Amino acid sequence: MAIHAFIDFDGTVSQQDVGDELIRTFGAFEPLHSELLAGRMNVAEYYQRAVSTFTDQATPESVEAFARLQQLDAGAKALIAWFASVDIPCAIVSDGFDTYITPLMSQLGNGCNVPVFCNKLVWNGSAFTPLFPGATESCSCFCASCKRNAILTNIAVDDIVIYIGDGRSDACAVQHADVVFAKGTLAAYCTAQGIPYHHYRTLSDVLIILQTTYKHLDFRPRRQAFLARKHAFEVE
Repeated sequence: MAIHAFIDFDGTVSQQDVGDELIRTFGAFEPLHSELLAGRMNVAEYYQRAVSTFTDQATPESVEAFARLQQLDAGAKALIAWFASVDIPCAIVSDGFDTYITPLMSQLGNGCNVPVFCNKLVWNGSAFTPLFPGATESCSCFCASCKRNAILTNIAVDDIVIYIGDGRSDACAVQHADVVFAKGTLAAYCTAQGIPYHHYRTLSDVLIILQTTYKHLDFRPRRQAFLARKHAFEVE
């Protein structure tokens, strides 16, 4: 039995939802976002329509410059470095885009060079096109990039899964996680669904709790998460 950690990016590693800010900066955020939340389209459709509204100001250079202005959680670097120091594999799972996640993660330094599972924005020389390599037909989750599948492809069914997130796109993933850290919309979801979780404000809070848990080797499997993973493995 191994321990694996998975961390959401937007609103978790980053202080704000950078994907939302990207669309606000270069395209039309509303009314598309409200239509998404109202269930009138799925996330992939939302991204396709939102990216199609990008102005000529959206170029690889301007998007990277935008990304480097965004703020990260002050505890992100220490948390990811700690996972490496105790040999707990860690990955970023996001329903956002590589175009801003990659430059922002690079700011954390070489010690935080971890796998990233997310959507992609491809530049064809004149415009961006969103791609969804993590999409799946076997899961009905909210995401365009299925976080559940990113977890399943990197663990064995009886491993311990740590998950850290903050929003609606993390809801499916936490159903398959043994140790959950949640805030915001995700915390409300966990409460409503009876999923045990640790509330946190910053990733520094997460690190303190994990260091204590690791010291006492008190990572406990959650039976409902194990059963959810087992079912998902069978479906896949």
